[in-house]
Amino acid sequence: MFLKKIKLLCITSNRTDVSYQQQVEQACLGGADIIQFRDNTICDGDFLKIAFDLKNICKKYNVLFTVNNRVDIAAAVDADGVHIGQKDLPVEYARKILGDSKIIGLSASTYEQAKESLTKDINYIGHGAIFSTQTKQDAVTRGLSVLKDIKKFCKDIPVIAIGGIDKTNVADVIRAGANGVAVVKAVCGAENIKKEAEQIKEIIRNIRTNK
Repeated sequence: MFLKKIKLLCITSNRTDVSYQQQVEQACLGGADIIQFRDNTICDGDFLKIAFDLKNICKKYNVLFTVNNRVDIAAAVDADGVHIGQKDLPVEYARKILGDSKIIGLSASTYEQAKESLTKDINYIGHGAIFSTQTKQDAVTRGLSVLKDIKKFCKDIPVIAIGGIDKTNVADVIRAGANGVAVVKAVCGAENIKKEAEQIKEIIRNIRTNK
């Protein structure tokens, strides 16, 4: 499965100085494997318009495009998939809406949630927060030990780690067993988006090559 080759998932950053379109273009140029559009502050109409724009940018670079939480928007723009949380629309309904060919990622913060995720029709587990993060202030820091435990039984499904990950610690995350990482501020929130994406991608590539 292509998802097992995923190294870098870039989530859009809610910033005023760089548009979502610019963020995604630069992240794609830097080597992002998946883009996830996330914004809980704008109206549905604006969200939909931007989602169409981002999907077209990703298509130009042959990068997967997914939407955070909004299964309806993902279906409307024919995105490659959606990422949902434990309190969002249940997986079985998201799958019914999107169909079998689309990617569905599910957040699993704990060992128990990750184990339960294996019974659902998902394509990857999003696990975190690995480290302290300001992006989601209510996120509980899990550290690398829980990630290692989760990977012991999640051998057939990719685990994408998230939460406070950047170029200074991404090597430790990959060594702990993550198939890939999801980042917000480390790439789309950075001053030089393309450069930061390239550097994180290269670190991951080197760790995997030397395994």
